[in-house]
Amino acid sequence: MNTWKDKLEYKALLAVVRIVHSLSPQDAVKLGRRLGDFAHYFIPIRKSVVYENLANALPEKSSKERKRIARLTFQSFGQTFIEFLRNPVRSREETLERVVFHNKALLQEAYNAGNGVLLMSGHFGSWEMMACAVTALGYPLVVIARPQRNRLVDALINQYRQAAGIETVSLGMGVRAFLRALRQNKFVAILADQDAHREGVFVDFIGLPSSTAPGPAVFALKTGADIVFVTSVLRRDGKYDAYFEKIESKDLYGVTDENIRIITQRHAKKLEEKIRRWPHHWFWMHRRWKTTQRDGRRVNKEEE
Repeated sequence: MNTWKDKLEYKALLAVVRIVHSLSPQDAVKLGRRLGDFAHYFIPIRKSVVYENLANALPEKSSKERKRIARLTFQSFGQTFIEFLRNPVRSREETLERVVFHNKALLQEAYNAGNGVLLMSGHFGSWEMMACAVTALGYPLVVIARPQRNRLVDALINQYRQAAGIETVSLGMGVRAFLRALRQNKFVAILADQDAHREGVFVDFIGLPSSTAPGPAVFALKTGADIVFVTSVLRRDGKYDAYFEKIESKDLYGVTDENIRIITQRHAKKLEEKIRRWPHHWFWMHRRWKTTQRDGRRVNKEEE
């Protein structure tokens, strides 16, 4: 049942949507950045998490530089949010005009292999815009939709993804739906950069042991699907640079713990490279290192 609070949140979101849909792409980008600034300065939610993560992961940065990264991080997220709200009014032509593709041929090469494609990234840049860009190129794309507490908002989010040609599946059906999609030679989008709790495999990520979802590695080893890593870089002119790179997995055979760890480390390292180059593009608001090795299943013998 939708509570009065849910309905109020939904109506507030619809009011924002109406404003966003009336703006040009350039003005929408500016609005997103200003919303990010507002959140950074006046809404302290997750702000302490951002500063703690930056201090732990990038200790070599000065306090002044970490503050600058934090502010720009909120700007980037604000732009990503507003860009997502434009999904229903953004045409395929606009998407292709605003995204500059680098190594785009890699997508067709992976698709031609016929085993499905694992399109990997993190909460970096505008991940929603990159999903729209892939479907605009004509590739079938499936994503997991994590349910929102507010059912009305959840339905709207799924509707906006579908408006961009993105097929969504619920979190509970993710594994089965993803395997089926790969067998149908579709692209499966995975953002594997959040804390994976006790179910994760620990790899090095920005110099810290990080519980990371093993799913992408398992899918690749089971199906033979190529792994393509995509990076979305926001430009000051409102356009995006999309970089595509292959993560090697065909040199490993069998779904073993070691093979899973190796592939997981490879894609974690790839994301780390991008974060170190464009630190303000990453979603520092998440408690990425919440699970320690002592908390998880995989504890070193010397720690027992």
